[in-house]
Amino acid sequence: MIEEENFIIETEDDTNSNKENRSGSGFPVRTQLAVLGLFLFILFTGLIVPKTIAFLNSKSNQAEVQASVSTESAIDKSSNDIKIESVSVRAKSAYVWDVVGQRALFEKNSEQALPLASITKLMTTLVAYELVPDSTLVTISSAAAAQQSGGSFSAGEVFKAKELADFALISSYNSAAYTLADSVGELLGDGDSVGQFIAAMNIRAEELNLDTLSYESPTGLDLSDTKASAYGSAEDVSKLVEYILLNNPEILNPTIIEQTRLYNRAGEYHDANNTNDILLDIPNLLGSKTGYTDLAGGNLTIAFDAGYNRPVIITVLGSTRNERFNDVKKLVKAVEELVSKSKTQ
Repeated sequence: MIEEENFIIETEDDTNSNKENRSGSGFPVRTQLAVLGLFLFILFTGLIVPKTIAFLNSKSNQAEVQASVSTESAIDKSSNDIKIESVSVRAKSAYVWDVVGQRALFEKNSEQALPLASITKLMTTLVAYELVPDSTLVTISSAAAAQQSGGSFSAGEVFKAKELADFALISSYNSAAYTLADSVGELLGDGDSVGQFIAAMNIRAEELNLDTLSYESPTGLDLSDTKASAYGSAEDVSKLVEYILLNNPEILNPTIIEQTRLYNRAGEYHDANNTNDILLDIPNLLGSKTGYTDLAGGNLTIAFDAGYNRPVIITVLGSTRNERFNDVKKLVKAVEELVSKSKTQ
């Protein structure tokens, strides 16, 4: 399956023709955006989102990961100066984050904002997850169907939001991510639903203090030959994965399976393989997301348990389609060696 086709997002005119009843593309005007920001703040702080309230009342979804953070460090506190050394990666940027120790184990241009490609879909699914119940029904629009990337979605198909979000992360189908943005964005008010959802993505990044993350689409496709639709640093991508891992790990759970089948409400289904080619090569994998476009090159972010209940997040940006996997495998091995070394000291 093709992870992402190297084509450019529809032009503004094409999008408008598919949505005659909506008031233009792009972000809402300043006043609308201010109202949207207030509305999103209320939603994100859990005042009206039943899912958030339920989560606060029951921490079973994150018990294992939170327990990991509270355990004794596998890398002894006296060895805080120990980091990964002598590892060469093809990626332009790389970051290895020790969740328990709250420190970087490896950095290479980690603060440089680079094209994210389909890693964008992590924020897309997080925002959709926080704004609507899992069982919300969403419909593939004509505009969404045009965002194909190796898939076969048809306009009019109806899915449950959580199931479509899982499929978007596993398969990297752009039409799945676009549908989430389109359907959930309609709940944020009149106007351009996708534009309003993108505004929500940027507001969420700001709330999480992930300053390098910026979005102009829910898919991560390149806007042109010279401009990507989403940018961010390897460090901020890793921190986003950390937030999801600690607060909503159920978003990442599906990303560790090899294959998936998505059923629509009519009983028809779509099959897809995971775009992470080294899924089985990473021990104790907790989650992953790939990304690839002409501008981005090969991107990959993963979370895995390095042993002794120690989640570690690795992100590489700006590698190649194939070398991103080798880059991550090198860093996984280096982390394992570092943990092993620290236990023998």
